Amino acid sequence: MAAKFDKYKKDIDRSSFVRYSDNYLNSLFGSNKVAPLWVADSDFIVMPQLVKAMKKVAKRGLYPYELKTPAIKQPLIDWFAKRHNIKLKMEGLQFTTSVLTGLAAAIDELTEKGDGILIQPPVYNAFKGLIEGVDRTIVNNPLSLKDGKYEIDFKDLEKKAADKKTKAMILCSPHNPVGRVWTKKELEKVADICIANNVLMLTDEIHCDIIYSHVKFTGMTEIYKGKSDHIIMFGSAGKSFGIPGLVDSFIYTPNEEYKNALQSRIMRFHLGKSNSFGIVAMKTVYKHGFKWLDKKISYLEATVSMIDEFLKKNLPDVKLIKPEGTYQVWLDFNKVVKNDEELGELLFKKAKVGIAPGKMYGPGGNGFARMNIASPQPMIMDALKAIEKAVKS
Repeated sequence: MAAKFDKYKKDIDRSSFVRYSDNYLNSLFGSNKVAPLWVADSDFIVMPQLVKAMKKVAKRGLYPYELKTPAIKQPLIDWFAKRHNIKLKMEGLQFTTSVLTGLAAAIDELTEKGDGILIQPPVYNAFKGLIEGVDRTIVNNPLSLKDGKYEIDFKDLEKKAADKKTKAMILCSPHNPVGRVWTKKELEKVADICIANNVLMLTDEIHCDIIYSHVKFTGMTEIYKGKSDHIIMFGSAGKSFGIPGLVDSFIYTPNEEYKNALQSRIMRFHLGKSNSFGIVAMKTVYKHGFKWLDKKISYLEATVSMIDEFLKKNLPDVKLIKPEGTYQVWLDFNKVVKNDEELGELLFKKAKVGIAPGKMYGPGGNGFARMNIASPQPMIMDALKAIEKAVKS
């Protein structure tokens, strides 16, 4: 197992990859000479069955317009039933180019300009841009860090959901970047608050397959069953199988009105077009990806343990907020630096490590940084040693 995920193919031209792009690295870190461990993308070679399927499509020699028929929907439905005990109905599924595209479309289609949209910072930074991009108002329900674990401030959530201007909530589940996998009890509390205040639930579950062995993922659509259909779920195979440049995302809602509104938006703006390779990729990973993904998660868990042990032994003032899911780790540098300027100086200039500064993720992110660990362990260890050297110098 380790040998497969430890492999880094050096003969690949990565210059066009977002993660390795000189333009991105220079704009974010002031240099392209940093270890690129920032964006939520994977360095792991994909599962062999997928490579085989892609070669078969390539040899076909025909790449026409294709439909997302039940043949692609059924493997997805089966995956969620077997993997997470989440029951999706075929008629509730739609497809679009990305989770962010779907979220932006839903907010723009189902709320009005100026409406409040709840988010829980420190949270995925793109939420802020898409909310403001459609002229809605961000309503922060900041998470609380207690004894090394993030919790939801339910009193604050209840207060802000009760505001008549608040119309929707984006739930990041599992949470990026802090790595929480919300418990069933926590999700039930969130659902009860949103339902009582007629707040539309938009649940981003793109990381739902990367769940570590000591926790269980609960889908918010299951929590809503029998309570309300005021919910839309967004997901993709991109993170799970390291193929965000290949596959589309999907939208699921049990609400007929929402489904029709989103379908109208998808058709008006031509957001649903796919390609031959992406369709086959989705069918392949959802049919054959169980064992491969289990091995990937085991490798990621070993990486988390490696980071934890290294920091405790060599950098005890840098705290790891242990993730329950996702392949991001959230690192607390507040005992090492006085401010974010010092943190950037330490990481980007001295250590030459490109990890995402926590301030990007909103309130509560100052002094933290998010490291993407979906890379071979030797790369992660090199980055840790570079940070150690920079701190101690």
